[in-house]
Amino acid sequence: MSTNLSQTTSQRQVLQQRLILTQELQLFLKLIQMTTLELKDYLEEQLIENPTLEETEEAKEKSENSPSEEVIDFGITGDSRLFGGESSDMQIGSIIIGNTNEDGYLEIDVEGIGKLYLNGPEPASPDEESGLETANNLPDDDSPKPDEELLRKINDVLTRIQTGFDPTGTCSRDLRECLRIQALDLGYSEDCIIIKLIEDHLEDLDGKDFFEIAEGLGCSAEDVKEALMAVSTLEPKPGRPYFEKDPEKYIVPDFYVYKVGNELQVQLNRDFPKVRISSYYRNLLKKEKTLPPEAKIFLKEKIEAAQRIMKCLDEREAAVKKIIAKIVEVQRDFFEHGKDYIRPLILKDVAQSVGVHESTVSRITSRRYIQTPQGTIELKSLFSRKIETSHGKEVSFERVKSMIREIVAEELPQSPYSDEDISKILERRNVIVARRTVAKYRKTLKIPSSSARAAQKGKKRNESKNNDETYKQ
Repeated sequence: MSTNLSQTTSQRQVLQQRLILTQELQLFLKLIQMTTLELKDYLEEQLIENPTLEETEEAKEKSENSPSEEVIDFGITGDSRLFGGESSDMQIGSIIIGNTNEDGYLEIDVEGIGKLYLNGPEPASPDEESGLETANNLPDDDSPKPDEELLRKINDVLTRIQTGFDPTGTCSRDLRECLRIQALDLGYSEDCIIIKLIEDHLEDLDGKDFFEIAEGLGCSAEDVKEALMAVSTLEPKPGRPYFEKDPEKYIVPDFYVYKVGNELQVQLNRDFPKVRISSYYRNLLKKEKTLPPEAKIFLKEKIEAAQRIMKCLDEREAAVKKIIAKIVEVQRDFFEHGKDYIRPLILKDVAQSVGVHESTVSRITSRRYIQTPQGTIELKSLFSRKIETSHGKEVSFERVKSMIREIVAEELPQSPYSDEDISKILERRNVIVARRTVAKYRKTLKIPSSSARAAQKGKKRNESKNNDETYKQ
């Protein structure tokens, strides 16, 4: 029995959309996310690799007198296999890590992570060092919100980072969660005294009333002391070993803002080589007949590469100027009066104003510093989400934080305001902020709770009284 197998071929047309980045666009995207120092290193490498590029004499004289600086960086290490190889998990993980501060704590809630995942800037291509989306750049409140399935996925990724990355407990949302994760990682069970002490009595440890805590836990005071010793071995700031401020290292501003009369002047840091195409090699290429074919091809490729670099540098500078000028224009009150006067501003606002893509603004403002009359600050700190007042006006989150600080400073020592009290005072000032949001901002400002403030002020009064009595004696 035989079987005849026949093969047929046919042609058909398929309509596909593909995004192809030209060499020039790839280079432009690479250059706009470089800091001044990174651009300087890149151009110095190109001057070595590409003989048709040369540095102008004016730039050489300037660069010889320029000091070298280094920027502090903070890294969290982990195995990418913890993400299961899924690109959506990797993107969520990058948002989580990008919103983790120097102490190792996550500065954004799960819903905020979901919003950035759904609405954040477009990710850079794989061969680029992409800027991470941050809480300062959260989408507007009317943007799509994450569903329950996405929130569960985010919590899953967050848990894998907290328990599987080094250091353990990094990306925790508060001290209680951080210590609990570390204790469980060391092998302590869920129902042991140490875990219960962390979960239920962490705030009581300042007073160290072991008998009261023991009564609440149903154990002896000696057991509480032993548990406290175990807790004291845990790291309350998991990012601390990875971030050490070196006084010998200092930040190099990428931009400068000066006040001249009533005007604000913006200056770009151009501490990098100013390059041009060598006239020698241009003229050499014109003598094509006398050049070997290989030399001719080599020179053409190098000159074309040099032309791309110079064109992209010009486009980079034009885009940077437009974006920085717009930010300075919007935040004029900050440059003149300080942080309390930061206006609401998000990436989308700037992008629409200057006619570029939101991802371009994200790349240009990421990891940049600006020297201002108020000091040298991260450029991204000039972005702040908005809160609408009862009168329909807008105030920035930074202004709300400042108002909370002012309210606490004005409270009576014997009766500090609770978070609920602060929320009601803000409402009377036409700013509606929930109690839980007040608590979140208060912690960001490192302001203790009302009970802790009352205890601190009571302790100071007692010390003052004891000093007075000692003086009288």
